[in-house]
Amino acid sequence: MATRAQAVPALSAEFGDADLGDERLDQRLGLLADRVAERPGESFPKVLDDAELEAAYRFFRNERVTPEGILAPHFRQTALRAAAAPQVLVVHDTTQFEFGGHVKREGLGRLIRPGQGFFGHFSLATSADGTRKPLGLLGLETVFRLDKAIGHKAWTRSKRRGESDRWLRAVAAVDALLEGKAKAIHVMDREADSYALLAALCEANSSFVIRSFQDRVLVGQQAAGLRNAARAAKVTLKREVPLSPRPRIPGPKGERHPARRYRIAKLSFAATAVEVPRTGESRKEQSTSLRLNIIHVFECDPPRGQPAVEWFLLTNLPISTSEEIAFAVDCYRGRWTIEEFFKALKTGCQYERRQLETAHSLLNALAILAPVAWRLLLLRHLARTDSRASATAALTPKQIEVLRAVAKKPLRRNPTVREAMMAIAGLGGHLKSNGDPGWIVLGRGMHDLLLLELGWRAREGHERWDQS
Repeated sequence: MATRAQAVPALSAEFGDADLGDERLDQRLGLLADRVAERPGESFPKVLDDAELEAAYRFFRNERVTPEGILAPHFRQTALRAAAAPQVLVVHDTTQFEFGGHVKREGLGRLIRPGQGFFGHFSLATSADGTRKPLGLLGLETVFRLDKAIGHKAWTRSKRRGESDRWLRAVAAVDALLEGKAKAIHVMDREADSYALLAALCEANSSFVIRSFQDRVLVGQQAAGLRNAARAAKVTLKREVPLSPRPRIPGPKGERHPARRYRIAKLSFAATAVEVPRTGESRKEQSTSLRLNIIHVFECDPPRGQPAVEWFLLTNLPISTSEEIAFAVDCYRGRWTIEEFFKALKTGCQYERRQLETAHSLLNALAILAPVAWRLLLLRHLARTDSRASATAALTPKQIEVLRAVAKKPLRRNPTVREAMMAIAGLGGHLKSNGDPGWIVLGRGMHDLLLLELGWRAREGHERWDQS
C-alpha cells in the first residue's frame, strides 16, 4: 500500500534543491508551493494571509526569480522518477494561455484569436505501461507573439519556422536532462511533423511516435505517396478503443476538429516501412532521405454523422509484430495525458484567472502552478488506477476525518483514494451516474472540503481553549 510520501510528495520537496541566488527566496518558493497546493483552485488572496500575499507578490515580481530557476529542481525530480521506470513516454504539446480584462498587461502578446496572452510548450513524462502514470514535467518553453496580426508582413515565414523549432529544442532539452538514464519515447501531434525534426530524432537515435500531417512523396515511388502506401498495407490487428467526447475545435481556415460524441470505435491497424526524401525547406539537413515506419489506424464503419477515425503515425519503433504495432499506437494514445494536464492547470489551478499584471510575474506563477497541476493529475490517476490505494496517498488524516463527517454517502474509516475522490466530487455536485468526475466538480468539492477543514480546526481550537 502506497504511503503519502511515496505516492504524492509535498510540493516543497519538488523544489528542495532550488537555487535562486538567495536562500530566503529558496525558502519562500517551498512555502509558497505548499500553500498554493493546499487550495490550487483559489486566488492568491484567498489562499494567503495579508503578510504571505505581499511576500508572494514580491516573489513573483523579483527580477532574480525566473521560471527556469523555479522549475529546474522539479525537472530534476521528474528525471529521477523517469530513471526508475523501465520506459517512459515524453509527451510534447503546446497550449495557449489567455488573460481577460480591458487592461493590457505588460509584456503579453497576441493570440490566435483577439486577446492577450502567450503560448506554453510543455514536455510531460508518463510511464510507458498501460497505466500512463504522470511522472512530472521535463521541459517548458514559452512563446510570445509581440508583432502584429498574422497577415501583417512582419509575420514572416522565418518567424513561423522559429516557433516550430520549439519541438526540436524541447527534445534536445529533455534528452540532456535524462542523460541516457531513462529509455524515452517522444510523442507528438501533427504540428511536429517536419523533416528537420524527424531527421534530428533519427540522428540522435531517439525513439518517437509523431502523427503525420502532410502526405509526403516517397523515394522512388512519387506516384504512390505516403498515405497511399499506408492505406495499401495489410491489416494486422483490430481493436475496440473508447473515444472520448470532443467539442468542435475551429481552426484558422475553418474546421480543425469536428465535434465528437463518446463511443467505442472499432479500429484497424496496418503498418509498413517507407523512405521519405529531404524536403526543400530542409536543405541544411545532412541526410537526403529518412527510413521510417508508418502506422495506419482507421475506422471502417463509424456511426452515421460521425467522422471516421484515421491516424497516420510516423515512428522508428519496431513494427514486425502485431504486439509491436499495438504498442506504438498505445504510445500515441498516451498523448491524451497532456490534454488532461492542461485541464488541471487551467481549470483545476485556475491559472488564466490569476490577477498578475506583468508577463514576468505570470511566468513565475506558472512555474509554481505547473507542478501543482501535475500533482492534481497524479491524485486523480491514483484514484482511477489503484482502487486499493489508501486515501492517505492523497489526503491528510484530518481531511479524511472531515470528509467522513460531511460526505453525502457513508464513508468507511479507512477509505480508498478512489472512494475519497468520489466523495469529494459529491461535495462539488457530481452525480455517480455521470461517470468519473471532471476537473470543475473536483475543484469545487476540494474547495468545500478545505473550507470545512478550516472550520473544523477552528472549532477544535475553541474547544481546547474552553477546556483550559
